[in-house]
Amino acid sequence: MRKTPEAGGFEGLNDHIHSNADSIPYVLPMTAGYLLECAYGPYRLTVSRRTEETARMMALFAYASHIRALPLVFSAWTASTADCVMVQAVSLLLPSGVLTIGTVPNLSKTRCVPVSANAVDQGIATLLDTQLMPSRARMDAGYVRQRIARSADMNRSRILEAGERGGAIIRALGALAGVPWPQAAARLIEGGVL
Repeated sequence: MRKTPEAGGFEGLNDHIHSNADSIPYVLPMTAGYLLECAYGPYRLTVSRRTEETARMMALFAYASHIRALPLVFSAWTASTADCVMVQAVSLLLPSGVLTIGTVPNLSKTRCVPVSANAVDQGIATLLDTQLMPSRARMDAGYVRQRIARSADMNRSRILEAGERGGAIIRALGALAGVPWPQAAARLIEGGVL
């Protein structure tokens, strides 16, 4: 896939502008581009193919999560700020999920301290989300999450024709989005090893 400054850095995105902006072939590249922009800012067009593929897998995961919760976890070492930013950004696109942080790789054997805001603090966060001009990061994440949710609702029956298991949903999304998404879907199903 060739990178271009037009179309958010992904060749082929302009091919879908004339169609429904909530279509799968439009929403997935938009989501991957959003994740890359969050992590790399104006340098998003210079990232490696591996990082592009990771962004695609994260976009597929976020979209599929609006159809069905998936038994899948993305992790990043805090030494890589960009990786952490992408994990945080994709967490904000999910309909629901759990964000976990620790200093050891196997968190299943460590103590867990739940972080949960009370009703007053949640009310403050809601005020931030509904203000006329929320911070750009909050506003963008909310917008992208709404676009994914709307697209998933619109395309739910087409996606579920292939089956209701997580792998079938990911595979269907990849096929419906077209090249290069089937390859990203296959890697995500295999465990994301690049």
